[in-house]
Amino acid sequence: MEERAFIERMLARTTAMALEHYPRRAAIHVSSKANPNDLLTEVDLAIQDAIVEGIRRQFPNDAVAAEERDFSRLPADPGARCWVIDPIDGTQNFVRGLFPAFGISIALAVGGQPVAGGVAIPGTGDVFLAERGAGATRNGRAARVSDVRSVSMARVEIDFAGPLERRETVNRSAEIVCAAGQVRCNSATAAALCTIASNDMDGFFHVGLFPWDYAAGMLIVQEAGGKVTRLDGSPVALFDGGLGMAATNGHIHDEFLRLIPRA
Repeated sequence: MEERAFIERMLARTTAMALEHYPRRAAIHVSSKANPNDLLTEVDLAIQDAIVEGIRRQFPNDAVAAEERDFSRLPADPGARCWVIDPIDGTQNFVRGLFPAFGISIALAVGGQPVAGGVAIPGTGDVFLAERGAGATRNGRAARVSDVRSVSMARVEIDFAGPLERRETVNRSAEIVCAAGQVRCNSATAAALCTIASNDMDGFFHVGLFPWDYAAGMLIVQEAGGKVTRLDGSPVALFDGGLGMAATNGHIHDEFLRLIPRA
């Protein structure tokens, strides 16, 4: 698939950019967006610019939805071909040095569903790729979710998000936190979803995400045999305006959702 090959090339290029800047991150200009904890760096912008430039050259008629600048909006036609980009997912981790918990995420959506996607984790050198109906890979080898069958044995990531979403997160994740075998919070959705696909983790919960946070990771989980839904169990469409999401290895999904109370 031409688009998958394009994603792989762009991830290689932008991983090099991230690794070039990471050692000198203390000197990188950092600003805030929606709130003081919502960080933006010149590296986010440079990586996004590089990806968008590549799309404009190779797929000039496609729409783009991305986290930064004027691209942070849903496409006018939710069914159109649309590239969905998060240049650095986990910018806080990048800035503060929580290495390697940040990722670069690129997906192509058609009809509101991701059909090709990839996530690079620069800190580990891992590259996850997926194509609808063709499976998912980690560094060229097939990726497959775990066989864990109960929440009590599962390793689960609860992303506690920013202060505005944190009370809802605490209220709705309390049962999972108490029931799960292990609980983590790395605060980088793209990386977290890849850990489900690689069978290192078994579940993920978040109350407030935008499409660029999860478009590629969602496809990677699905193509690795996992399941992704809204918190009420309904299907996810990238541009449906929904925010909450649960992703699991599939085996624990129903139990996982039963532990999440309604908002």
